[in-house]
Amino acid sequence: MEEVQNCVMKLRSNPRRHRDKVYVGCGAGFGGDRLMAAYKLLQRVKELNYLVLECLAERTLADRYRIMVSGGKGYDPRVKEWMSLLLPLAFERKVCIITNMGAMDPLGAQKEVLNLASVLGLEITVAVAYESSFETQGSPVLSDESTGGRGGCSTYLGAASIVHCLENYKPHVVITSRVADASLFLAPMIYELGWNWNDTQLAQGTLASHLLECGCQLTGGYFMHPGDAYRDFPFEQLLDLSLPFAEVSCRGEVIVSKVDGSGGLLSPHTCAEQLLYEVGDPANYITPDMVVDFCNVQFHQISKDKVSCDGAKPSNACCPEKLLQLSPTYYKTFSTLRTVQSTVQNSVQGDHMSNLLDTV
Repeated sequence: MEEVQNCVMKLRSNPRRHRDKVYVGCGAGFGGDRLMAAYKLLQRVKELNYLVLECLAERTLADRYRIMVSGGKGYDPRVKEWMSLLLPLAFERKVCIITNMGAMDPLGAQKEVLNLASVLGLEITVAVAYESSFETQGSPVLSDESTGGRGGCSTYLGAASIVHCLENYKPHVVITSRVADASLFLAPMIYELGWNWNDTQLAQGTLASHLLECGCQLTGGYFMHPGDAYRDFPFEQLLDLSLPFAEVSCRGEVIVSKVDGSGGLLSPHTCAEQLLYEVGDPANYITPDMVVDFCNVQFHQISKDKVSCDGAKPSNACCPEKLLQLSPTYYKTFSTLRTVQSTVQNSVQGDHMSNLLDTV
């Protein structure tokens, strides 16, 4: 069963709180990130509930489209390698993996993961969230968009499609096409903590998501600068560089952490550096889910490996009016919400089902 809905903001109906706190880890912050670092995070952080693999950017998305139209794979070819190592332990620990490694062909990535799970002897649910559009009124075009249709254009979707997957299918893996980086991390917070789209806690959740999305940039990977009094630390400290994870409460309290005793550096300075990364206006950080004001954010060192984060709030604009769309050959401006559709597909090994989602 498969359905398509317009990308109009709709409040969740009586969202249920599943946890008082959720632990979300970043297993990858870019397409070439280290698989063993993700495995170590999964292995060492016993509290982890979700592991997010953020492996897609504008360049890598365009590369996947170019390769796909030449007869290659439209999804990240490393998905099999990554899942071969991570999936057995994640399955054992009941950790859900969320990834945008689907790129231009999330359905192809889904098939790859389901085939791998069969070989590994794991019965899993793999949900897919991807963009669709309408050629004519009421006539959804599903196949082209899941494999790079419309000239490979991709819309930066928000968290809602992933929330829908989590809410309806309880998947072990969620594979997406282009979803805004922060939204990949925000989705499990919204689902687990029972937040709605107009809750102010989303601002703190977005703060945590933005800090996590680039992986080791938060834990000192880009911070060291020899000769700088504030950014100079021994090279040896970069050994065993830990990926970050966040503890987020239903009240919006955020603590970002790295593995206890690991290398790198997590401090208010590294958090402040990542906070400003790819932010044009700190008073209006635009995501598909919310526009956030970061101007009064504060960081406090709790311990050597933990920093508390506070002060994010909804901007006066609150919600974006339009979603950004990327073309692999040129950059478009913003497309209206009415023209952007989204599809979610759910599969259980051996069965094939699709279901409707609401998306921002």
